[in-house]
Amino acid sequence: MQQRAVFQLVLITGLLASSTPAFSSECCFADVTEDGQVNIDEVLQVIFGWGSCPSQPEPCPMDIDQSGSVDVGDLQVVLDSWGSCNPHDHMDPCSGEFIDITCWGNFHDSNDNSHHDELVGGRTAITTEAMAAYNHLRAFLELPALTYEEVGQWAFDEALTNNSQAWGDDLKGVGLYYAMQGAKVGWITDEAYDPQILADIQRTARTVCDPDEMRAAVMNMVRQYGHEGYADYLELHGIEDTFTNTLKMEPHYGGWMHGRTHGYRSIEDIAINHDVNHLTVLSWDQTQPFMNDTFDWPQWPALDVSDAGVIEYFQSMVMLGDPVGNNM
Repeated sequence: MQQRAVFQLVLITGLLASSTPAFSSECCFADVTEDGQVNIDEVLQVIFGWGSCPSQPEPCPMDIDQSGSVDVGDLQVVLDSWGSCNPHDHMDPCSGEFIDITCWGNFHDSNDNSHHDELVGGRTAITTEAMAAYNHLRAFLELPALTYEEVGQWAFDEALTNNSQAWGDDLKGVGLYYAMQGAKVGWITDEAYDPQILADIQRTARTVCDPDEMRAAVMNMVRQYGHEGYADYLELHGIEDTFTNTLKMEPHYGGWMHGRTHGYRSIEDIAINHDVNHLTVLSWDQTQPFMNDTFDWPQWPALDVSDAGVIEYFQSMVMLGDPVGNNM
């Protein structure tokens, strides 16, 4: 009788869940079946596991809220989380406040490292929100806002691209890509820079599921390693989320990293700029920078570039300066 009553509740509340937007968190606790979706399969798992849940030796996967029993609380978590675990799945990438970089081209034919279905572990698509984060950093530095095309033209002028001539929407996509990279890294001071900072802060932004806890941890790192006052600036203007959302973006997404920004400019006669761009690409477990993500091995030449050379390279994106000069 109890299970019948629960099932009736499912039928009623399921109608409500079907009309709600897809779950927007990368931390998809309710995905008991681990298929990237929260749907009727999770409802059935909760129903069949209904009742007390022993914590030893292993907790019940159906005890989603970790209360010690499988009950209506777990059912509510499922209904609240209904839909895709990847908010990018059901969105039109070319509409809305921020659009996807793939609206200006998709170069997966030239890049086998990363595909749409590999946006896992909190990794997200590159969107124009990164341009907002970039211009926030420039505003903090008392510099005027720039356009995609201005940043893109700088990258072409500095030989940071595959091609010497821009085609189609190349200036926009290349500009967004380098704006994203500048926003991810350019806030760090020369004295504090260490490549591990970028692994730690990106992993935190992507994998700490409580948004308040994540934001506090990220801002603490910005205060520790960033330009004085930058964390306060982000908080004062209520733009921490734009910054943290940019940290989550996967550089390989859409193939631009290999299809358009794979430049061969020498950095310290050790590496090329494409190697150094891999600073923000993490190992598959997101614990190490300068990696090749799905291939999970280091971008070897970049490991020998000096810390000063790396931070100046990324700061040049913010200042539109010399990639091998002094910028900030």
